[in-house]
Amino acid sequence: MVNHYHRDEPSVITESNDPEFIEGPFLFLNYFNFYIPMRDIEFKKIILKNNIRLILVPDSAKQVVTSMILFGVGSRYEEEKYAGISHVLEHMFYKGSQKRPTALDVSEFIENIGGEHNAFTSKEYTGYYTKVAYKHIEKAIDFLSDLVSNPLFPAEELEREKNVILQEVDMYEDLPMEVAASNLEKALFGDNALGRDVIGTKKSIKGVTREDLVEYRSKFYTGSNTVIVLAGNFNKMTEKEIIDLVEKSFAVKEGNKSKYPTVKLTLKKASSVVEKPTEQSHLLIGFRGCSYEDVDRHKLRVLALILGGSMSSRMFTEIREKRGLAYSVHTSSSNYQDTGVIDTYAGVPHTRLHEAIAAIINEYSRVKLDVTENELMRAKEIIFGRMLIGSEDSSELASMYAMNELLTGKIMTIKQITEIYEKITIEDVMQVAKKYLVDERMALSFVGPKIDKEMLDKVFKI
Repeated sequence: MVNHYHRDEPSVITESNDPEFIEGPFLFLNYFNFYIPMRDIEFKKIILKNNIRLILVPDSAKQVVTSMILFGVGSRYEEEKYAGISHVLEHMFYKGSQKRPTALDVSEFIENIGGEHNAFTSKEYTGYYTKVAYKHIEKAIDFLSDLVSNPLFPAEELEREKNVILQEVDMYEDLPMEVAASNLEKALFGDNALGRDVIGTKKSIKGVTREDLVEYRSKFYTGSNTVIVLAGNFNKMTEKEIIDLVEKSFAVKEGNKSKYPTVKLTLKKASSVVEKPTEQSHLLIGFRGCSYEDVDRHKLRVLALILGGSMSSRMFTEIREKRGLAYSVHTSSSNYQDTGVIDTYAGVPHTRLHEAIAAIINEYSRVKLDVTENELMRAKEIIFGRMLIGSEDSSELASMYAMNELLTGKIMTIKQITEIYEKITIEDVMQVAKKYLVDERMALSFVGPKIDKEMLDKVFKI
């Protein structure tokens, strides 16, 4: 929930920015703990002359190919004055390039060959992709390279697009789930670049200039900070032809790999309350989790699934099925390069808000004391089932391979994946529950009608 992205639809990112959602070849795990190997998904990583990392994921059985380019920069890299510039830059790449000088030229090019194109901005990366029939692979690569290598950034378009983005800000402000999600991260991480929303503020958006965009792109859109993935059917070209084309097309300077700006995270309970005349009370209760590189990441993902990752999970059963408190309730975990989040969202009747808070916190407490073998096996089943389903889509494959490489510097093998999850035990899940689901790591975010803050203080404790 909290790791939402700012982009136009349709989206290619699935449930979070977890780079493990799809990794390498896949297995299917059944309830008898018996692994059945599925079709291997081969991939090859090539370092180009300017340090761009090119990953090839061939699949001749598909009729399409996804081309994706991911840059290691997002909103957490921004100074407060320029908050939201990563997202503004993403928008402006589609306003004209050397070969396609107008926004209409850009959109018509891919649509005229029956393809899709889109982009997305998060706190730690920005991406652009196309998905086309395999026969158009050269056109897709040319399109992407021209888009990010030769942008025009017309000044008049920038002023117009800033107004569009301001409307996007207003749109999110009208979505209480989005407001609650954004404010949870601010409560968890503080008033800094990591705690700020990806889209920035109205003031900072209005202040972005063309010169700012040019300088920001030059600083972060470099070879060492770039991952390109081709996934699907590109058999009409040889590997050498692809390498030569990509190397020629993406003529960016080598540069340096970006180091994320650190933030000081204090272990302190926090809350955010936004009173608005909504039909429901929108509630998020979460905890500071762990980073991508922490071994606890995999255990927390299993924990989140047990708590609220499916219709048979604890939160869903207790909050929706038994109490009838919510239509939507779910728990998720996500990670950044130095921290993470595990949280539960629910939209509930305002008259039963305190009951909902107490029920969610009770489930957080209860999971520390007892996890069943069936719950553990079901969570693993879901993990591998979702990976298997995702592997059928070239854009899912491309985004996950790109994220793996960009955020962790490696793509895990089938053996590594299975060994990690096979070794997770009931005791492991309970151990991370006791470690992370604690009072000093907790935060609450509320959006809804006037709240009894004295009563909130009484129930908001674990």
